[in-house]
Amino acid sequence: MSPKPRITGRRAASRVRLFIPAKVMLLQGLEKCTLDDLSQTGARITLPDHMPRTGSGALLMIEKFEFFGTVIWVSGKRFGLEFEEALPLPQVVMIRHFADDFAQHEQANSRSNARSFVQGRPRFRPTR
Repeated sequence: MSPKPRITGRRAASRVRLFIPAKVMLLQGLEKCTLDDLSQTGARITLPDHMPRTGSGALLMIEKFEFFGTVIWVSGKRFGLEFEEALPLPQVVMIRHFADDFAQHEQANSRSNARSFVQGRPRFRPTR
């Protein structure tokens, strides 16, 4: 089996910027992360700590989707994940729609919390 050719200097596929919460399974265990961007061939991920090593495997989990890949670079708190198999374009589009919906939900939640604060209502009501 011949190795997969790498494209250098250019991206293999165009990326969509997301900045949404996700999870990644590394050797150290399951970590919360931020999915910065996504393409059919890979993703850029930000972690608060416990950075993976280049060449290690990782499982990226976004909502109901799971993608396996290899860490191809690490820089600071970010790393690049190259997927084992290219994602179908409709799947990338669905995740983009999820990101749009997530951003709208977060904005509405922030407005609601600000309104409650200004009106002097408690944000959280204790459950019995």
